[in-house]
Amino acid sequence: MIYLSAAIVTVLYALFILLLLWNWYKIPAVNKELQANDFASVLVPVRNESESIENLILSIQRGNIKSDNFELIVIDDHSTDGTIAVVESLQSHYDNLLLTILPDGQEGKKAAITHGVQMAKGDLIVCTDGDSEVHRDWLNVHRNAFEKGAKLSFGPVRLINLGKSRFIDLLNLELAGLVSMGGATLAAGQPTMINGCNYSFSKEVFEEVEGFRGNEKIATGDDEFLLRKIFKKYPKNIDFLKTKKALVNSRPPQNFLDFYNQRRRWASKWRFHKDVFSRLIPLFIFLSYALWGWVFIQSVVDGTFYGIMILGFKCLIDYCYLSIASQLQMRKVSLLNLGLLQIIYPFYVVFFGVASNFGKYSWRERAYKI
Repeated sequence: MIYLSAAIVTVLYALFILLLLWNWYKIPAVNKELQANDFASVLVPVRNESESIENLILSIQRGNIKSDNFELIVIDDHSTDGTIAVVESLQSHYDNLLLTILPDGQEGKKAAITHGVQMAKGDLIVCTDGDSEVHRDWLNVHRNAFEKGAKLSFGPVRLINLGKSRFIDLLNLELAGLVSMGGATLAAGQPTMINGCNYSFSKEVFEEVEGFRGNEKIATGDDEFLLRKIFKKYPKNIDFLKTKKALVNSRPPQNFLDFYNQRRRWASKWRFHKDVFSRLIPLFIFLSYALWGWVFIQSVVDGTFYGIMILGFKCLIDYCYLSIASQLQMRKVSLLNLGLLQIIYPFYVVFFGVASNFGKYSWRERAYKI
């Protein structure tokens, strides 16, 4: 019975992946030369980013020869390290680099972005994180989408892997799949996910939908909650930036504890989405991977090939999907990494699916209750 159930779920999963790919190919690629000129306000909320903030600032400034058509606002969320000193040391080199500190009594990324929007001179607001680095054309890609009428745009993300870590390779595989799902579900008219280190929006529209009002007390999800708010009013004016020129490179978790807390924070926000689709998809994925994990264990215990055949078919589906999804990351899918992911991921999904519903997680040296 378990193998029959797994076979049915795997067929449903295959149909879901085909639907994602169908919608993925519907998204137009950004190929033309970028000549956008609108003034942009780049917001970088930071807390304790002294080791990475300089690289981000330099990557943004080097990619934009004209410093008078954008401003770079770093919003410090009461850092306790040398983040402020690093930014101040760079201000003498860049007239368009601004630093502001959140007022006492305010904290968190949503408060920082709201504060930055209030300061911003431009109507185009582009957001990234202090632990990231951007492609030289990144800002112009967002400008181009804005000038064509987008009210919100978001793009691809890749984790930096200078040490050639297999663990980070696995995280990049997962991330590629999630990024492509975000673009594909948007194209299908059911937006799901977006990455907070690579999105932009209109200041006027942000104010129109009242920013993060209604979810400001939730420590995570600034990007996804705003996506849904703006999509509700402007469903035809949301763009996924399907181009390598929009790629943002982000630092991976620095240790297992950071990874654990990050994943619990990410997974905890699904309960707060109000649309049915955004609640059903995580539930379907959780139950499917729980079943596949059970099938794997049962196959080992029984010594049968039924479960292995089912999981092999799923692996083939994932290979086709992730090979396409990884193209924006400019990466190829390793069969070894894919095989490892097939074994690990069912237990990973079940663990964090359960763990994200209770307790606390730590983020930027602060504790938050789930």
